[in-house]
Amino acid sequence: MKKEGVKFGSPFVRESETHEKIHTHLKKHPRGLTTQEIEEQTEISRKAVEKHLQILLFENNIYMKQIGSARVYYPNHRYQHLDFKYFDFGKKRFYIDLIENDYGKSLLIQQKIKEGDKWVMKGSVFIPLEASKEFLKNLKEVMNSKRLKEEIKKDGNSN
Repeated sequence: MKKEGVKFGSPFVRESETHEKIHTHLKKHPRGLTTQEIEEQTEISRKAVEKHLQILLFENNIYMKQIGSARVYYPNHRYQHLDFKYFDFGKKRFYIDLIENDYGKSLLIQQKIKEGDKWVMKGSVFIPLEASKEFLKNLKEVMNSKRLKEEIKKDGNSN
């Protein structure tokens, strides 16, 4: 069976496209794939698959587990921080990050507390970006609720 692949463009472009094709294919299979499965499913030669898997491993974009005699390759779901903001409130610092990984974009809200000269994580929550408007709508409802306003007023008088 003749292997299909990228036929046009400079060798550098073809290399880049092959590399991205293998990486994208692995991202779609979080349960992992063997070299043979990648070769069969992408129709990229075994030699090219092996070469690009080694590069992806080196770049820490994927990881590999030896299972018996088979090597299984998995996508690395690391986060990329796209943007962030923070504000301090006493000894607490609240971070609001826009992050992205293989599952999509999310808001990451973290609370850290100053302990000595370090900020220590005390809690966090992920909100998928597509749910952020619904989250804000519900947060506004809670913030405008009579009960919360009474609690804030009560806490303000006790300080």
